Amino acid sequence: MNHKPWLAAVLMMCGALVAGCDVMDADTTMENGAIVLRDRSVVLHPDKQPEAVIDASGSLTIDGKAVSVTPAQQALLLAYYMNVADVHNTGLKMAKAGGKVALQSLAHTASDNEDKTKDPTQQLVDLSMNICKDTAGIKTVQDQLATQLPAFKPYGNIVSSASVDSCVEDAKDDSKDNAKR
Repeated sequence: MNHKPWLAAVLMMCGALVAGCDVMDADTTMENGAIVLRDRSVVLHPDKQPEAVIDASGSLTIDGKAVSVTPAQQALLLAYYMNVADVHNTGLKMAKAGGKVALQSLAHTASDNEDKTKDPTQQLVDLSMNICKDTAGIKTVQDQLATQLPAFKPYGNIVSSASVDSCVEDAKDDSKDNAKR
């Protein structure tokens, strides 16, 4: 029995689903919900603190009130926003790459030939490490903001060194697991 026409139809539907997912507007949540990228704003929700919002221009509001910042502080706030946005964008790339890996796995499982192409999961490992680098960038900017902008100090412990280290270790473990395949 020839399953190739059926397989082609399934792969086309899966590809359409992956391509059609509108994840561009999806929220990105980090640090157990303490950081959320939503509607072109980074919303900070640390325990027992009022909500802080950093918008795409580097403006800061805390508990709905605008915080006056210097140009240098605004540049740091913008860098914080950009690092969170980078995590979001890398997550989108990971979703697309993961969809491709799934489609290739389906195709490989259903095919008769042994395709020995380069393992596409390495791209996911690389993207995972990029998220760790962006998280480290958030930590660096967070530390600078906590020392240079008193209003930001209560938000200066959201990303910890342990969180960055854990991210890197997980990415390295994924890389090792990938190398064993």
